[in-house]
Amino acid sequence: MKLARKIVLALVLLAFAVIAGLETIEVRRELARSMRDMEHDHRLLGHMLGGSFVRAWELEGEEEALHILADANRFQEQIRLGWLWLDSPPGQALPAPILRGLRAGHDASFVDTGPVPGVRRSFTPVMIDERRGAIELTEALTEQRQHVRQTVTGTAVATAAITFAFFLVAMAMGRRLVGRPVEQLVAMAHRLGQGDLAARVHLHQQDELATLAGAMNQMAGDLASARAQVDAETAARLATLEHLRHSDRLATVGKLASGVAHELGTPLNVVLGRARMIAAGEAEGEEVPEYARIIAQQVQHMTGIIRQLLDFARRRTPQRAPEDLSQLVARTLSLLQPLAARRHIQLAQESPGPLLLEVDAGQLQQALTNLVVNGLHAMKQPGTLRVRLGHARALPPTDLGGPEAEWVRLDVVDEGEGIAPEVLPRVFEPFFTTKDVGEGTGLGLSVSYGLIRDHGGWISVSSEPGRGSCFSIFLPPEAGPSPEAET
Repeated sequence: MKLARKIVLALVLLAFAVIAGLETIEVRRELARSMRDMEHDHRLLGHMLGGSFVRAWELEGEEEALHILADANRFQEQIRLGWLWLDSPPGQALPAPILRGLRAGHDASFVDTGPVPGVRRSFTPVMIDERRGAIELTEALTEQRQHVRQTVTGTAVATAAITFAFFLVAMAMGRRLVGRPVEQLVAMAHRLGQGDLAARVHLHQQDELATLAGAMNQMAGDLASARAQVDAETAARLATLEHLRHSDRLATVGKLASGVAHELGTPLNVVLGRARMIAAGEAEGEEVPEYARIIAQQVQHMTGIIRQLLDFARRRTPQRAPEDLSQLVARTLSLLQPLAARRHIQLAQESPGPLLLEVDAGQLQQALTNLVVNGLHAMKQPGTLRVRLGHARALPPTDLGGPEAEWVRLDVVDEGEGIAPEVLPRVFEPFFTTKDVGEGTGLGLSVSYGLIRDHGGWISVSSEPGRGSCFSIFLPPEAGPSPEAET
């Protein structure tokens, strides 16, 4: 039930109760007044007949006195007159309080409810020859009851008419003062809930609802300002995050530069040697085309290395597309091969075959590169760093939420020194590092974790000092964007 209807119903019920109560009091007062008038009329008539009755009895006897009562009954039928001796059986049958009052010489009256619809019996005491009697006046309450019924009926009709009129007026006022303003406030609340912060409501009245409307308008304005501030802060945060990731990518490129330079040394020497032989005329006949082919082959090899490095370093907006993770792992390991060779570490890939997933290849490659580079730094001795690709059932961490399910798992397993148990919970914190000064900024793992979370996954780590570490990337099979990334 709407608020306006509730208020109207409450007011109508209150008005009805008040009017009905007043009318009930008035009916009872009218009934009491009618009873008093009847009693008063009986007393007057009894005393008027009492004197004549006593004189007639004393002068002409009992028969003449009773004849006066009979004549009175003959001329009117509303009040019946009778005679009784108080010491006779009919007199003794009267109620004790009435009998005592009559014997004391007082008038008495009461309503006898035995006959339907009841009668009023009044008694006027009379003393005849030292013997106490009473003239009895009896009047049926039929006319009085009918009068009361008519009064009640009229009162009920008047009450209903007044209540109905009050209901109509209250409905109109409730609709205007409560119903419409509340509907406008509800409509504004719905628009705010749908994101329309430009919604406003203006009430042309001075009451609590107008105060509420003003508060809601102020709230909408505050929300709009807060949204603009949040949008600006979010844009700045995303820009900072992207800059941070790009800086981490460039830092990784710097680490790869020396390995790439060493990798370019051999083909450059080949190109230089063949070019000098051609220029000196040492190559003749069929050797010239063969040397040119060798030079072109080595140039293409160097171009591929440089392009791969530039692609890794280039800043790009996140773009998800179907990608074969096996090939992405192979490209990443190929890029890191020179850095691993300098440390005498073998890079091994273990994958069951092609595995298509919709991801941002550049971001995923950056995360994988950081994990592999981190593993290479952890291996102080020659060994093998393995990258395994497959599926596994796992329960997401509490901050990500969700039930246990099937995930795509990418493990980076090194044979390094391992991570101390007290350090393990902090490895993904920004700027936290256990490397020597100049070897790392402490951002690689943090950036990698953020990139994987943007893909709806997470990174876990297990390690044992002296036996190496395993960093595991978990990605959802559908690899859609996470709620955090969308936000």
